[in-house]
Amino acid sequence: MSSRQARPTAADTETDTVHSETRALYPLLPGQLTLHRTLQEMPEVMTSLWMSYRVDGPLDVSAFVDAVRSTVARHAGLRIGVTTQDGAPVQWVRPMPDQHPIVTLTQVTANDTEQFTRYVRAVLATDLRHTFDLAVEYPFIIRLLRFSPTLHAAIGVFSALAVDATARMTVVREIWDTYFGRPPGTEPKDADYLAAVTSRAVAATTGRSRAVSAYWRRRAPWLPPRCQFLPGIGGPATPTARTELLPVVGPEWEALRHRWQESGFTTAQWLLAVFAATVFLVTPQDRIAVSMRLNGRRHAERGVVGMFDVTVPVVLDRPARPADLLVQVRREQLAATSRRDVSPQVLDEMWAATARRLGHPVHRTLLMTYLEDTAGLDPSGRAPVTIERGAYTPGFQRIADGLRIAVNERPDGLRIRLTVDGGTMSQESFTRFVTAFRARLDGDDSGRVAAAPAGAPALAPLRAPDGAVLLVVDLAEVTAALERQPEVTSATAAVEIADDGGSRVAAEVRAGGVPVTADDLADRVRATLAHRPYLAVPGRISVGHDSASGDRPEALLRDGVG
Repeated sequence: MSSRQARPTAADTETDTVHSETRALYPLLPGQLTLHRTLQEMPEVMTSLWMSYRVDGPLDVSAFVDAVRSTVARHAGLRIGVTTQDGAPVQWVRPMPDQHPIVTLTQVTANDTEQFTRYVRAVLATDLRHTFDLAVEYPFIIRLLRFSPTLHAAIGVFSALAVDATARMTVVREIWDTYFGRPPGTEPKDADYLAAVTSRAVAATTGRSRAVSAYWRRRAPWLPPRCQFLPGIGGPATPTARTELLPVVGPEWEALRHRWQESGFTTAQWLLAVFAATVFLVTPQDRIAVSMRLNGRRHAERGVVGMFDVTVPVVLDRPARPADLLVQVRREQLAATSRRDVSPQVLDEMWAATARRLGHPVHRTLLMTYLEDTAGLDPSGRAPVTIERGAYTPGFQRIADGLRIAVNERPDGLRIRLTVDGGTMSQESFTRFVTAFRARLDGDDSGRVAAAPAGAPALAPLRAPDGAVLLVVDLAEVTAALERQPEVTSATAAVEIADDGGSRVAAEVRAGGVPVTADDLADRVRATLAHRPYLAVPGRISVGHDSASGDRPEALLRDGVG
């Protein structure tokens, strides 16, 4: 199989006379800023989006390359660079690459189509593992691999700093529309993209922005920091994600869509309700927070390619009746959607307040993404070629984080993907979860998931003032974590009512002759929290010191521990 050509980098177009100080620099969009920070902390995280198409028939390679080139020229979001200035991340728009081909063309020597397919999948998997350095690279890799004059594979990978799911749909549609002789007929959209970027920066200073920030800060004290699953649900930690694909097509899709439309709820609202109802079967908590990835585009920004997605929590309470959950989902989703123009810093502060209040680190365990996919392809109008979408699924599984549902709604049906990481649920538990989810999708609310097994730890609930269980804690584990400290002779952990009406963990500690402070003990417990879902740092630690001069009590009273 032949070697692959180099992809275009910034060096292809930017000369020594073009430096960052002379470029027009712009702030990142809120979703970009959140992702940029994540990638700085965990550069190994794979966030790229991908496309893959099998093309049967006499593909006009030059016309395909021209279609890609015109699409990249039309959208500034496909040409951004990202760097830092004065410690803050910024972006700029690059010119078109002109020294190297914008599409990497490769002639593949394979024995048969099956070997060709394996090779294409391997190449796509390798590209997905690539860490984009947007200070020197363009945010995409597009390849056209040729097996024969009548069989090609068109694959591509896009940096999530530049392209969200909606943007990828726009890019793919425009590439093929242009190839088939139906170009969008629009001028380059650099100005549209930059106007969207600058308007977000201006909007952050308005009264509306302050009101949105205040809304999320008010929610902070009573958000669960994670979704805890019943003891026995979790499995041994593994690097492999477990995935179940649930296609809903044909008459089943028509019946579901009719039922949902008649009720006045959207597909996304129904599926969020089904997902949440199933989660409530496997958690002892009365409140969960489902992080939802929302399209942050305003009406005037439809069709603008970029990373406009924002992720905000939709907070849901265990319903008294299953039917009540759907109404709650609509109310909470609309509230979150109308306040999605929130800065990442405010959401960080919100989650930090939650961690301080309940003494547990934040882990966004539940995530939902939904895309109404309208990228239909009509190959008429050019030489007879057949395009098969998604033909080359990458040959690896991503490592998931928590429990996720991803929904792709197309005119012909739903593609639902449920994914869980290896440490969140065992395979058996995940299979039961998927079965219960499928039953609720079909309208059966009678399914149940087994309760915690015999011998599971006794868990004490931490409640909001309204009585909702936000977190459960193993008090014996908290006590043991304190007693493991060399200065501590005895410890007792309990749940107490705080001044705000909610409950928290408190601890009474006796220390020996070596002095130790409540802050020291809190820090040591905090250092052991990783992968221990039922351990929390006490919000109040009272330390009594045994010494020759008698007891010297010290109490640590705090709004929580971060």
